[in-house]
Amino acid sequence: MAKIYLNKDWLLRWEELAHGPEKNALVLQKADGWLKTDLPCDVHMPLIAADMIKEPLESDHYHQSEWIEEKSWWFKKVFHSSEDFIKGDVIEITLESLDAEADVFLNGIHLGHQKSAFYPFIMDVKEYLRAGENILLVRLSSGLEYYSDADLGSIKKFVCTENIRGYMDRGDARRAFVRKPQYVYGWDWGPRIPTCGIVKNVWLESMTKHAVRSVQVVTDSISKDGAILKVAIEVENFDQFATMEGIFQFEMAFAGNSVVKVEQENLLRSGLNKIDFTVNIAAPKLWWPNGMGEPNLYTVKTQVMAGGVTSTYSEFQYGIRIIKLDLTKLNNKERKFAIEINGVTALCKGGNWIPADSIYARVSDEKYQTLLLEAKEANFNMMRLWGGGFYEQEIFYEKCDQYGIMIWHDLMFACALYPDYLEWFRNEVEKELDYQTRHLRNHASMALWCGCNENHWGFNDWWGGEPGFFGGAECYNKIAPKIIYRNCPEIPYWNCSPYGGDDPNGNDIGDRHHWRECTMGEDMEKRITPEEYDKISAKFITEYGCIGPDCKSSTLKYMAGAPLDRNSAIWKHHSNAFEKDTVIASIAKHYLDPQNLSFDDFLLYGCLCHGLMLGYSLEAIRFKENCWGSLFWMYDDCWGEVGWTIIDYYLKRKPSYYFVKRAFAHLKLIMRESGGKVRVVGINDTTMPFEFRLEYGYVSFDGGKKDSQCCQIELAAFSRSTLLEFAKQDYDCTRGAIFAQPVDNKAIASAILRTHTFRELKLAAANLVIREFKQDETGVRFIIGTDHYAHAVHFNLGDDVKLSDEYFDLLPGEEKEILIDSLTINQKDLKPACIYLP
Repeated sequence: MAKIYLNKDWLLRWEELAHGPEKNALVLQKADGWLKTDLPCDVHMPLIAADMIKEPLESDHYHQSEWIEEKSWWFKKVFHSSEDFIKGDVIEITLESLDAEADVFLNGIHLGHQKSAFYPFIMDVKEYLRAGENILLVRLSSGLEYYSDADLGSIKKFVCTENIRGYMDRGDARRAFVRKPQYVYGWDWGPRIPTCGIVKNVWLESMTKHAVRSVQVVTDSISKDGAILKVAIEVENFDQFATMEGIFQFEMAFAGNSVVKVEQENLLRSGLNKIDFTVNIAAPKLWWPNGMGEPNLYTVKTQVMAGGVTSTYSEFQYGIRIIKLDLTKLNNKERKFAIEINGVTALCKGGNWIPADSIYARVSDEKYQTLLLEAKEANFNMMRLWGGGFYEQEIFYEKCDQYGIMIWHDLMFACALYPDYLEWFRNEVEKELDYQTRHLRNHASMALWCGCNENHWGFNDWWGGEPGFFGGAECYNKIAPKIIYRNCPEIPYWNCSPYGGDDPNGNDIGDRHHWRECTMGEDMEKRITPEEYDKISAKFITEYGCIGPDCKSSTLKYMAGAPLDRNSAIWKHHSNAFEKDTVIASIAKHYLDPQNLSFDDFLLYGCLCHGLMLGYSLEAIRFKENCWGSLFWMYDDCWGEVGWTIIDYYLKRKPSYYFVKRAFAHLKLIMRESGGKVRVVGINDTTMPFEFRLEYGYVSFDGGKKDSQCCQIELAAFSRSTLLEFAKQDYDCTRGAIFAQPVDNKAIASAILRTHTFRELKLAAANLVIREFKQDETGVRFIIGTDHYAHAVHFNLGDDVKLSDEYFDLLPGEEKEILIDSLTINQKDLKPACIYLP
């Protein structure tokens, strides 16, 4: 058994679209016009490297590369095979993802046509492979050219574009026919950059006598006696006529130590064999989401020995856990909607993931690592992988496993009806889902499969759907559940997001996208008033969002030297289609008149408003006793813009990152007022109970007046509960704050009741003091304190420096320890400041 990766040293050229697959021999004869490239490769990448096009994500350069989707693209790879390699009984070529319409040739032989980027092209090429030099040729196109308005028919009016919001180049109804990432044709948050390329790995595998085709591990039960795991191994015997005596070995190890090992003799029939058995893991180390425990992972190794040959399956990490979707009936009208893991209800918290680049093939392992580690550090325990993107690179799932981030995984259907009345389309979807469910089922992070994004809601609501025609229903209601129940029934399935009850986007059953009531509504006041989110009554929020600008360095990067004019065409290109002057209106409401703001102040106050809206709204959702999920839109960006995210395209933390991190704290106090009473809710996502003394009451901003009392608090593990209620009283909350502050437990931050906009407050100037500055091999730590109330405390260290917290408020006399992930920051570099508007 031997495997050769073919990712290096490819050549690429373009021809006219009319240059079809039948011209493959003519293309191979051309000596000039080839660009060098490696895989993964989108055709934009070598063109950028050769200075043939400008970076499409800067300025408005993407308009200059529109010609790319009007060409055919030819990838050529010359490689050599040894005599030993071609002796294998089966030699498979795998092209893991081809975007989108592809024809594959080996040594002049047409191996086949592929119509989807969502499952691999795999074929036994033993009869076509030769010792010595071989030539692999792949013709690709972006895919839309196969479909016309006549093909669209009645689907055309049921495909979302951004035309109605004035972005005429964003969106193409033909995308519904093409099985590739839907977002590349433009969305409210990204430009039209139709991708095309070999976007994952390519390899050859030579196998002799047999091969281990799959290994599936399922946690069947967990008890005080241990965990029982069901294991299924599929082995293929290549001898079509004879059985074969074989021995398989299965081993699980934890932290390098073998935990269980099974060795068993089996008779392998010709073709596919399935071997089922169970193992018992004593005192198992369970996999837990971030904050709820450790995301413990076991290493799984499998091999089969038969006919003097050993076949080895790629080792993988497996987390012992049981995940369920809890739909318990609450009353005659409502049902719970919650993820239960290992018997504990998880309060899900996180964001929506989109592809991290408009040219998604160039997202590096380092970028995946950074984004997912930043999510973990921001206290995420869930990421929703949105259905307009793609089935991600393997590193995405591996890092979610390692960091304890559960995945709500949409299937790749978004904001459109789909032509499942066509037999070829249904066949493509079946192949896609069969592959992906088998490929991803062993990941501990896989928490839920979801059929699509917003298609039920759209059909039922804004599209005004036609009775009897719901294109795509066959995919979500029949094909997907059938395949999931066959391949991975242990992972819950939900038909759509949002979905549930008579109204697909209702509050009583299922999950909800909370858009029209706030950010996507026409009422500007509701768009910029955080208290609107206190009205939420849904059971699980999977989408809602607020808009804010990027950091300065990122803004300068994507503006690419263009004037920083918020009325310019380029600025508007890099502004979300739903922005509609929301940032300016928010600044005016919460801080100051924006007419004469400097660019730096626009970014500062715009970012603070973004943080305020996200932080408050997430707290509002977590505060609700019958809401079990708070996922905001969206976590990451595919290019630089004034938009939804808390980490921008260039991996800079926006100030809103820290607001979200605080809102998602594993130990959290939240205050809300209703009917003259203040209620304090405590949340403990962790395994440990906490006891502490809590001071609560009122303090003036200058600290001179204080009316407070203390009580003893017990905050149980895995809990959300009301800790106390008290009368608001007639305090002047323009000159002071109602608060709840742990006296003897620094692990839990103070809670402050929001009663007015910052603009309405009458603050005293605060004096910020740094003490106990320490530097060691892990970074920097210090304590920041204040005499008076301090709002949005920050340190002016630049966009690249990551702190444990920033842009936070301090009560009079309060102190906070700050950690900085840097070995070069000195105390003189710190320039502590807060927002004070006399």
